[in-house]
Amino acid sequence: ARMLNAEAPDFPESKINRLVETVTEIFNRSASCRGTQMIFADMGVNPTEWGFSPYSEIIRKLNEAGIPRDQIAAIGEAESDAKKQALFKKVRSGTVRVLLGSTQKMGTGTNVQKRLVALHHLDAPWKPAEVEQRDGRILRQGNDNEEVSIYRYVTEGSFDAYMWQALETKARFINQVMTGDNSIRSEEDIGGQELSYAEVKAIASGNPAVLTLAEADAELQRLHLLKKNHLDEQFLARRNVRDLPGTIERYADRLNRITADANAMTNHDGEPITISGRVYANADLIPALNNKLEALPALLKQPTKIQFGTYHGLEFGLIIDPEYPAEVYLERQITRKTRLSRDHQGPRAVLNALDRLASGYRKECHQLQQDLNIAQTQLRDYQSRLGKPFTQEAYLTELTHLRDELKSKLSASTQQNDEDDGATTMDLASQLNALKASQQSDSTPERPRSLHVAAEEPITRRIHNRVRPAESVPLADAFYDSALISSPNGTMNWSHDDPVEAGQQLAVPRL
Repeated sequence: ARMLNAEAPDFPESKINRLVETVTEIFNRSASCRGTQMIFADMGVNPTEWGFSPYSEIIRKLNEAGIPRDQIAAIGEAESDAKKQALFKKVRSGTVRVLLGSTQKMGTGTNVQKRLVALHHLDAPWKPAEVEQRDGRILRQGNDNEEVSIYRYVTEGSFDAYMWQALETKARFINQVMTGDNSIRSEEDIGGQELSYAEVKAIASGNPAVLTLAEADAELQRLHLLKKNHLDEQFLARRNVRDLPGTIERYADRLNRITADANAMTNHDGEPITISGRVYANADLIPALNNKLEALPALLKQPTKIQFGTYHGLEFGLIIDPEYPAEVYLERQITRKTRLSRDHQGPRAVLNALDRLASGYRKECHQLQQDLNIAQTQLRDYQSRLGKPFTQEAYLTELTHLRDELKSKLSASTQQNDEDDGATTMDLASQLNALKASQQSDSTPERPRSLHVAAEEPITRRIHNRVRPAESVPLADAFYDSALISSPNGTMNWSHDDPVEAGQQLAVPRL
């Protein structure tokens, strides 16, 4: 209010006063490690005509609260790149422990994360990317702290609710455009920023039922993505149940024929090579092949197959192509071939190609058997899934009905009696919360104690697994979001997730 009216009083529960209290408490708590903090404020960078500036007010009150003035700095005090780098160095060393600035001047390129323990959003920027830029100052590699805090300050009944509403709308639209595969989020929460914006907006409205409505919208979006993924899986199942029998038949046919050729080659193992029906001894084989190659036609308009003779019971020869190097082939029930290089097309190259083809029969038999087994398994799997209904359809229907009813009651609240409307909306909110809680408890599968991982584990982890197959490990890099709301009736604290106590142990099965 003091940015609009020179005579407005200093409201004790204003965002600036709540910010000063929080920053001071964290400053004292992190004194042992000289923890640093960043404050982002895009509004009020320049003083008003009557001299009021949120920046000057914050610095003055932090100083009065016991923080030395030389440990507080504003990014605007660094007027050149050299002065900025010097200021950033002081923040990294802990000489300056509180840094204020706008998103534009303190966003990209501000590498001061080494000692950061807290980041404060005094107001909301205009773009979701700017929120990410702000948070990226503290959530980045090189921060020595395992736990950090991010605070967002909103005033009940103010323009803050509109700002967070706009950010929520923009973030949802951008994610829809950028995310091509919706199934990516089918196993996750509604994701990154959107729910956080919706929650802050709901809390700023001052009605707890609005928060429930925002959470129901997020849950419905998640269910719709799951249903779309289920429909995609059903389409995939129908297509594969239609196509896989033909694939299995082709695999089986080729496997039978290549197995017969491999057996024929085994039965004729040791027999000499024949060229044009004549058996050649090893000493005469190279000249005979060379004569055959020299007799090939020089100019061809299309690929031509020319038979030379037999190799271990299978016919062999060359496929001459006017545009590409020749191919050596072996065939009986099936044809296998390999291309010669442009620089090596003599008789020895032909014999080496024949040896390579002959040695690959058993390997191809093994690969075909694996492909056949996989296709048969896939067919059984798709047949078992085909026609299955969406398991959460009833939950989706009931949740949609309750959400629509709550939304209708909230939109009509101004035309109804406050007491009746409050009871009705709170009752619907309770039903929504109970429905979600029942689904979470019923549908959460028990995780197995161990998983088989095909990829090879690092040797150090395998050693740990032998010594300690399962152990409790500390939860590192914990992060939680907080929003502080000020209102004429008091202050309410809210956190996105429950904070994890330092050193808390969680039982995690090692993979």
